[in-house]
Amino acid sequence: MADRLAIVGDAAHSTSPQLGQGVNMGLLDAHALCDAIGGHPDLGAALSAYARERRWHLRLYQALSLGFTPFYQADGRVRPWIRDHILGKAARLPFAPRLLAATVSGLLLDPRKTIAG
Repeated sequence: MADRLAIVGDAAHSTSPQLGQGVNMGLLDAHALCDAIGGHPDLGAALSAYARERRWHLRLYQALSLGFTPFYQADGRVRPWIRDHILGKAARLPFAPRLLAATVSGLLLDPRKTIAG
């Protein structure tokens, strides 16, 4: 980020396309940037607040991308088997549908709560 520049979406923090988070992250970036600009009269302070508000959420999704992408792009025998048999069964656990919905919607560790709160 330059002194008077904010980069949002995939240009700022790309993740693997298998997770489908590019649009989610771009919209959440825009939301955070709008809140930061509205809450700080100084642009430099607003951009710093924007970066600070997005930091942990983005790190979480980048870590998820790093962890899960090898299974979605896997060839061979081991990773596809783990994906299909272990991750597939884990997705059917009682808590999983809610967790998966929050994850794919971009709202795991919902960043809007910290921005608005």
